[in-house]
Amino acid sequence: MIAYIGFACRILLAVVFLAAAVSKVRGRRDRAEFRASLGAFGVSPRRRPAVAAAVITGELATAVLLVADVTALAGLAAGAALLIAFTMAIGAVLRRGTSASCRCFGASTQPLGRRHLARNAILLSVAALGVTGTSPATALGAAGWDPAALLLSGFVAVLLAALVISYDDLVAVVLPR
Repeated sequence: MIAYIGFACRILLAVVFLAAAVSKVRGRRDRAEFRASLGAFGVSPRRRPAVAAAVITGELATAVLLVADVTALAGLAAGAALLIAFTMAIGAVLRRGTSASCRCFGASTQPLGRRHLARNAILLSVAALGVTGTSPATALGAAGWDPAALLLSGFVAVLLAALVISYDDLVAVVLPR
């Protein structure tokens, strides 16, 4: 059972990181807007292209690492490291009292807030839970997976990832300004 939970955690995080990266590189405008948004985080104009490339590469690499059993723990560690860095950056913006939009999943008019810190804390918990379900002691191996349980855990993971990706829109509906 715990192995399926670990699998679901990995799929959820892989979909979230993949969607985050793709939303930043869909087109020239998306890339430019993401680079420009880094100014609110104190990144100098000269360093923005390199920082943007590092963020996007990190998100893509994390998504890829999470998929395979042999690299899953590295993917969970990379994902946790990215989430910690993102949380620290959001916290710094909030402490300074500057205004910045959440560019986590593409263009958004929603300003960064404590809810983004809460979302990242939840995703960090998912990564931690994924580690417990991905350890060698819980690995089932290719012959031990039940296809129905695997499909169900994957479906739940994708559904939860869609909720994470739509988080800002859902908050705007539930808690209008």
